[in-house]
Amino acid sequence: MKRLAAAPGVQLAGIFGALAIVAAVWVQTDRRPPEWDHANHLERAALCGQILADRGLAGWGEIVKMSAFYPPVVPCSAGLLSLLFPLTPLAAQSVILAFLALALVSLFFLGHRLFDAPTGVLAALIFGAAPFVVFSTTNFQLDLPLAAAVIFALLLLVLTDHFSRRAWSVAAGLAFAFGMLVKPPFAVYLFPPLALVAWRSLRGPDRRARVVNLGMALLLGGALSLPWYGPRLFGLPLQIAARSFKQAALQGSPEILTGAALLLYPRTLPAIFGFLAAPLFAWGLLALARRRDSRGLLWSASLVPFAVFLLIQNKNYRYVLPLLPVAALIAAAGFRALAPAWRRGLAVALVCLSALQVGAAAFGLPPLGRWAPLGIPLVFSFPPSPAEWPHRQILDVIVREAGGRPATVSVVPNYNFFSVSNFRYYAVRDRLPLRWTQAWDDYPLGVEFIVLKTGSLGPAFSVAKAQRIMERLARGDPAFERAFPVIWEGPLPDGSRASVRQRRLAPVAGASASDLARRLKDGVVAFLDPYARDLDQLAVDLSADPQALLRGEIRRVRLEAKSARVAEFARDGAQLRLREIRVSLEGVLINPYRLVASGEIELLAMEKLRVERLVVTEEDLRAFLAGLRQLGGLTVGLEDGAVSVALAQRGPDVGGRLRLSNGTGGAPLTVRAEQLSLGGIPLPPLLVHWVFRHYDPTPRLARLPVAVELGQIRVEPHRIVISDNR
Repeated sequence: MKRLAAAPGVQLAGIFGALAIVAAVWVQTDRRPPEWDHANHLERAALCGQILADRGLAGWGEIVKMSAFYPPVVPCSAGLLSLLFPLTPLAAQSVILAFLALALVSLFFLGHRLFDAPTGVLAALIFGAAPFVVFSTTNFQLDLPLAAAVIFALLLLVLTDHFSRRAWSVAAGLAFAFGMLVKPPFAVYLFPPLALVAWRSLRGPDRRARVVNLGMALLLGGALSLPWYGPRLFGLPLQIAARSFKQAALQGSPEILTGAALLLYPRTLPAIFGFLAAPLFAWGLLALARRRDSRGLLWSASLVPFAVFLLIQNKNYRYVLPLLPVAALIAAAGFRALAPAWRRGLAVALVCLSALQVGAAAFGLPPLGRWAPLGIPLVFSFPPSPAEWPHRQILDVIVREAGGRPATVSVVPNYNFFSVSNFRYYAVRDRLPLRWTQAWDDYPLGVEFIVLKTGSLGPAFSVAKAQRIMERLARGDPAFERAFPVIWEGPLPDGSRASVRQRRLAPVAGASASDLARRLKDGVVAFLDPYARDLDQLAVDLSADPQALLRGEIRRVRLEAKSARVAEFARDGAQLRLREIRVSLEGVLINPYRLVASGEIELLAMEKLRVERLVVTEEDLRAFLAGLRQLGGLTVGLEDGAVSVALAQRGPDVGGRLRLSNGTGGAPLTVRAEQLSLGGIPLPPLLVHWVFRHYDPTPRLARLPVAVELGQIRVEPHRIVISDNR
């Protein structure tokens, strides 16, 4: 018995060991930088490790705020590891491999519980050999950990025996919290089987005790998840909805309920799950009809979440990865239901094909090609590449030319191996004093270094700005090229060329300071036109050293006007009438070569925008809010010292009384909710701030490219006044 009991453990260890070796070899072979989300998660891992190293547990609040969408469990697992070892690709992937081990062990024990030990081992083999699982062991993404969290929670859910066992119910609650802190979609995968088990619990004996255990599990899971989800309770659903539909449409995903959308996952299932595992899964779904003890659980855990992700517009293979453990168990159950004569031959084929799939998925060996009838690859394959990308060299050039001081870098392309995401990760990991941004629209405001690339710039939906910049350079733009000369250039592994430009402004030749000042004043109206029109009695005053002005440097530009309309006119945005305007732009830098060549003001930098005087009437503010599509239901009233607000929206309406004051922490404005109600019900004072933070626009103002400072803010009946009391 002991020998037989040890055999599954040896088999599981063999499966995991083989996959770990494959992943280690792949990671040590591949020299490409991490792609978009992969890089973003690694950046958060590096940040978490640095926060813990610098501040210990006192930095927990900062860790919780690192991302508005992704919980910290997986990145901070790698961050904790970085306290002991450098955060190398292999060290980071060891965290993913640990989650893989959890998935394999959980899958085995669940299979053993529902069927028998051989079924559990077979399910672990099918899951581990799935091509997309193999791929996921080589990338620092959250979906393989999510798959592990789902099957682990499902195992504990089964072990509660319909919540009749108190200890296992507590363990299940801990697993629920763990899964939710891995990734929010955990709820989608687990809710159907949880609802089924809960319903059965209410129908069984000892109903009261079972309800208590169920409530305890849910309460424990919710309480442990609340520190992260609480501040995001309102904003997160909006993000999920936007990613599921709006962003998916922008990215060119097919419309829901179309053939292309409904067939995407079914037709690619053999390539991501396995060309033998896929038909076994289909057969297993039918074979489960004879297993009343397990069919409901496995059907609900696989088919319902699959339908959810099939019906949202955003499609990605990563979304079905957490379904593969359950699919592997169903496939193993299908294998188990075959006649013994079929099982003997198929077992050998399954082991051989698993080895073949792993090699093809990880290294493209053997090259299996495509399945002609469906036009899809036989195996999802992503071999490593030994070609070096020059990120470290480019970073060294930028840091050297910046002289070690903080500098802002714009990475124009959004190519998967050459984007702001992977540059920012390397900079954060190495603690380089650099700030990062993407391509710009009008002017490279605040940008000191520009990283460019020829050839492919990235996915079509994301490169409009980058293409405009590259087209401008291709046509020839002497003023821009003179202001941003090339300081480095080199080849890239994809056959394109990369270049780095640095802002370097020498005194313009052939013009006087007075001529530049005149051109600057004459160009102000055209410069402001995209944002401000109907400037009544505009006055412009310049303060600049003559020699500095020839380099485009201006100490202060003061603008005064009796009134003006402001808006994003290019986008037909809502318009706001401003009155009694006096604004100072301090530490201004323009491109002097463009001003001389065409009279156009090209703003390159600005230290501060100070609003010294401004009046906004209640009538003008209401007209502006009425033009905002996303806030069409918002009305305001200006009282003595406060702003009354009422927001009609989907769900409960929001009303309240707000106080405005000068900002702190980088934001020019602070808005404090004094009173707040939801659906006409006043909220307790303790909840007012917690709810209002989801509507507060001021945190976004702290991230403006230019520091904004307001004079003294005063709310009066029917108007808001900003006055400079200095």
